[in-house]
Amino acid sequence: MNMKIKDSIAWAAFGAVMAIIMFPSCSDENEAGILEITNNEIILQAEGAPVQVEVKSNTEWRIDFAESTWFSTDIRGAQSSRTYFTVTYDENISDSERFCDIRVFTKDGKTSDVIKIKQLSRYPFIVPASDNMELFTKGGEYNMDISTNVPETDIVITPTVEWVKEYRISDGKLYFNTETNSQSPRTGSIVLSYDDQYQRKATTTINLSQAYSEYANAELVSYPTVYGYPVGGITNNVYIEGTIVATGTSKNFPNNRYVIQNETGETVVFESESLITFAQFAKVSLCLKDGTIKEESEGSFTYRLISGITAAHVISSELSTFTIPEKTIAELTDNMVFSLVTLKDVEIASPVGAFTNFKTTDPGAADRKANKNYWVERFPAYYRYYPTCIRDKNGSNTYMLTSLDAPYAHETLPKGSGTITGIVAKVKLTNFDISESRLCILPLHREDINIGDMNEITSVLVEWDCNVPDWKEIGASTFTEYHPTGGEASQSNAILNKDGNKHFQQTYADYILGFQDDFRGDMNLNTTDGYYGRMRGGAFNSKPWSTSSYFYVDKISTVGISTSLSLQVEMNASWGGGPVAVVEYAYSMSGEWVKVDNSEFTILGQFDRTAAGGQTEKNIPGYKVYDFKLPDALLNRDNICIRLRPVRLPSGVSSFMPLRLANISIKYNK
Repeated sequence: MNMKIKDSIAWAAFGAVMAIIMFPSCSDENEAGILEITNNEIILQAEGAPVQVEVKSNTEWRIDFAESTWFSTDIRGAQSSRTYFTVTYDENISDSERFCDIRVFTKDGKTSDVIKIKQLSRYPFIVPASDNMELFTKGGEYNMDISTNVPETDIVITPTVEWVKEYRISDGKLYFNTETNSQSPRTGSIVLSYDDQYQRKATTTINLSQAYSEYANAELVSYPTVYGYPVGGITNNVYIEGTIVATGTSKNFPNNRYVIQNETGETVVFESESLITFAQFAKVSLCLKDGTIKEESEGSFTYRLISGITAAHVISSELSTFTIPEKTIAELTDNMVFSLVTLKDVEIASPVGAFTNFKTTDPGAADRKANKNYWVERFPAYYRYYPTCIRDKNGSNTYMLTSLDAPYAHETLPKGSGTITGIVAKVKLTNFDISESRLCILPLHREDINIGDMNEITSVLVEWDCNVPDWKEIGASTFTEYHPTGGEASQSNAILNKDGNKHFQQTYADYILGFQDDFRGDMNLNTTDGYYGRMRGGAFNSKPWSTSSYFYVDKISTVGISTSLSLQVEMNASWGGGPVAVVEYAYSMSGEWVKVDNSEFTILGQFDRTAAGGQTEKNIPGYKVYDFKLPDALLNRDNICIRLRPVRLPSGVSSFMPLRLANISIKYNK
């Protein structure tokens, strides 16, 4: 039927109904109301302002739809005069579209229609590993990592120069070939573009610079010779040989920064302004002339870096085999800093949350609440790396460093065991009380963390996640015993508590354990209410504290266990700072308490949203995980007790503040 005729008929009917309404003596109470929906399909952008949906009717109308976490409307009940309703929606940060059907119906229920709502996936993007790429003199195939949320086959590749050939995108990489440059340095670019069916466009340009080497006559020197050069420009025409182990493309390592490593594990760190296209483990002869030696620092740790290196400095490059040295945590030494190693037989000490469990925003003032990276942007030095505590089967521990820029920063931590490959790093993170004496591991890519779900090192004997049973329902109710939330069924009668505690409830008070926020980089990532990356009621808060107070666990059996035990604790304190504490054990709560060797630790004050002085280099933007090796005296016992007891206040802390506990577990080696 012609739409204009159809519209005329509808509105004629509408007029007739209005006439009936005006003359009730002639009305038919059973006649259905009329609805007209201007648009039965509404397309929402991935993010944007609220959208008005038009509804025309001659009677009261209502709307209804399935409960949704990302979608809401300003009305649902009867509306006699409104001709629209407003749709409000959260940003869609996923690569999938979202849908919701809204049923519109007259008050009498006799007439209804459906409006289909579709929200588009996040805006299409194509992001190369670098906007600039330096190529060697010699022609050949090059590749660059490409991050995108669009089909690779739909990306249009457009080189701007003829010497770029045979280009394609496959498995997250752009591949292309170049001709040998036999004359002088030259430039060009590759444009990547994509258009979707909703007129959304993504485009990016990779600028190419192909070198013409001027350093073919350089002299080979050793790494120690380079170490002896003074700070400043390198005038000697010298080169070194080695394997490229860091290629300048890791999002967990500074941009365009590279590490070349020789067979004995010696390294030279260098950087460039543009990306030099190295294949990892390429064997390279690298000239250093015209580079500049400068001193860099990570906290108080200072090291040497050669800047000003370009593709023209690469005299030769060829693929090679490279065996990454395997080490235990205890075998790491200062001589290995910046070398690539594989730590074997490791696990994440407390695999709770994500690779980065930072406090990045908070539910305070409006500006902090709306910006999920509020604290990150204000205090970037405190958010350089998140140190995840890792341990190996020998009981040694250290930290795995993850930047918020790493693509896997918000992935949930794996619970199994395996290996971690990365650059040996020596950093000082004062806000996690980690000094430059700690040798850590910095993975370059997610696949370097070869830890799955199967754990061949340890089993969890008992664990408490410290989460409120149900934040919405606990209300004013209380409970007196907190039994394990994880571990072995045989430990179900074990308890976690604090000395003198009356009971557990929603909020903490003197001698009452309440619940506090925990920071989880893998949760609430769609929120805009200040709870981005955090769990409400994911930790205990408690007071008062003194040197005679303590958290404790009791009624734990180790009968039949003959292998090493360990304790994992996740804690922090109020912003003013916490005490120095120790781990102690006994065989009953009334028994003699013995200090665990090497168990003294400082409970750090949490980064605070309001308090003056609550954002300092000594405030922790989250919780810290501590790992302790327990003595063999606790093996094969009917009952063991562990307590965490303050022993003194550290320098700069004037009084005992409330302490928070987010997770506690005891493991044993398999």
